Amino acid sequence: MHLQRDSLSMLSDQTVNTRLEGLITTTDDGTILLFNKRAQELLDLESTANTNKLHELITFYTADDLSELSPTETPFFSALSKNQNQNEIILGRKKDQEFRWYQFNVHLIIEDNKKGLLISFIDVSKLVNKNRVLEDKQHQLQLLVASLNDLVFEVTDTGVFKNYWTNNPDLLFYTPEEFLNKSLTELFPPDLAVPALQLIQNSLKLDRELKMDFQSNLKEHKDKWYRLQIKPIHRALNRVALVISDITKQVESNEKSKFNEHKFNQAFYLSGLGISLTSLEGYCIESNNMLTKILGYSHEEMSTTKFTDRTHPDDIDKDVELREKLVRGEIEAFTLQKRYLHKLGHFVWCSVTVAAVFDNANTAQFLIVQVQDISESKKNIEILKRQKIESDLVKIDLETKIRQLEEFANILAHDLKGPLSNIQMLIDEIKVTDDEKIKADFMNLLHISSDNLNETLHDLGGILDIKSNNSLIYEQCNFLDVFKKVQQQFMEEIQQKNATISIEFNVKDIYYPKIYLESILSNLLSNALRFTATDKAPRIEIHTHLEQEGTLLTVKDNGLGINLPKYKSELFMFKKVFHRGFETKGVGLFLIRYQIESLGGKIDVQSKIDSGSTFYVKFLEKAYKDPLIQL
Repeated sequence: MHLQRDSLSMLSDQTVNTRLEGLITTTDDGTILLFNKRAQELLDLESTANTNKLHELITFYTADDLSELSPTETPFFSALSKNQNQNEIILGRKKDQEFRWYQFNVHLIIEDNKKGLLISFIDVSKLVNKNRVLEDKQHQLQLLVASLNDLVFEVTDTGVFKNYWTNNPDLLFYTPEEFLNKSLTELFPPDLAVPALQLIQNSLKLDRELKMDFQSNLKEHKDKWYRLQIKPIHRALNRVALVISDITKQVESNEKSKFNEHKFNQAFYLSGLGISLTSLEGYCIESNNMLTKILGYSHEEMSTTKFTDRTHPDDIDKDVELREKLVRGEIEAFTLQKRYLHKLGHFVWCSVTVAAVFDNANTAQFLIVQVQDISESKKNIEILKRQKIESDLVKIDLETKIRQLEEFANILAHDLKGPLSNIQMLIDEIKVTDDEKIKADFMNLLHISSDNLNETLHDLGGILDIKSNNSLIYEQCNFLDVFKKVQQQFMEEIQQKNATISIEFNVKDIYYPKIYLESILSNLLSNALRFTATDKAPRIEIHTHLEQEGTLLTVKDNGLGINLPKYKSELFMFKKVFHRGFETKGVGLFLIRYQIESLGGKIDVQSKIDSGSTFYVKFLEKAYKDPLIQL
């Protein structure tokens, strides 16, 4: 014998069908009994309950490997068979070759020794898909790092090894367990550890790459030469990339011959980097094929123009300054990122390393310029930065929604509990009394409690409309036009109280739902006009200005003010009233806070008793479209 439909109706139809999550109840064998409108929309269920079992009606897929689940592998079947709740399970549903993803919470219901399920779920497709994209990006980055032939370590400013990357573990001096979280001074002799540590600190201080060569005295690598390159990778955390390359052959070659023209030419013309020999005046003396490939100019074209003619105007001054220091011998070399003008007219981001060649008199003769095309890397970095910002916004939005749901649950528990308890008590009293006059008095009280309950439900319905409104129309809103429209609503009260209103819209327009902007400004202006002293004309100042994270609206008044030390924690809560003797239900501030926060914004207040209040509204604008990355 199965559970009855009415016995599983834990919430009213209105509450069930206005929830953001889908809700489904089943019998002890998994047959669907009830579902709300949201569940119907998300899973394309029929408009009337049917006798199908949910785990047999719909095919679900796992989020890990997109494998298809059999009916007995679903959390709904597991909950029934194991008598155990299943929480935060993410499953996918395939429709038109695309996946939609849902987070399920499956709870057992036991009633009169019969059991069933209460299944709640929400659509998390956007979050799951974003995570998949980020995982793919991370995998690609790991593959790129793994292709390096050098040893790469992540090291702190105090010389402690935190991480490593290598394509050949045999190159490591120690096993990872022997060097991770240990310092250079613990692992290497002072004649190597001390200068290496100094190099790390100088690299972070100067924010540029530094390097040194050293000879190993370890048994496994006796007499081998290595080059140590230090590159700042995270100045905020004082971290550097320590790149170790085996340069034994290079050192041996230099000992035999300081300059081998044949090998130099081979390295010059066949290098994977663009290389140029440049005169001190900035003309190209010689260039390799890779440089012509990067910039699009022929050897002859590059020899007839100065490098400044092919450099982005914003990058010229820094490049010239560093070249002058190089020629004067103040620096040995430098690396900078700059933009070169391609022959086709677009700019190419390059990492440029420049060194000078001196004669025996220590006079600079020409410059060696190495150019690496990093346009794709720059683009990928910008994309990752934007994706991180978007992920952070999604996190903030989810945290806000969770807090709003918790507040809403508290409202349901407290603001509905009183009227419902009164109604139940009055009904019980009416049942037991025979006195018609007492019954009449109880009926009047019953009407009052019913009216209070209806009023609360009406206000809560307005809040739910905000939370469930997924089709808001964003449009270009002019603050002055919206203010004039709102001002007309209060013109009679403004004239009666001889109120003065000053406006200064430094930010004139905002891309925002106009209905929300009008509601926010209307509630703030209404409060500023209402809560005033009888012997003082209201004075209201409304300003907008631009801040780093968005547009800020301030509404300042000279009214009664609010005792913030006493009421700050309750200021934007449901049906909280802080001034007696005024017609107010305490819903306005709660409503606009939900409107603002539902779109990612924030609201705050500063106030003193008898000195007025200033409300601050930080808007998070929705962009017209994703900005293009300009390189």
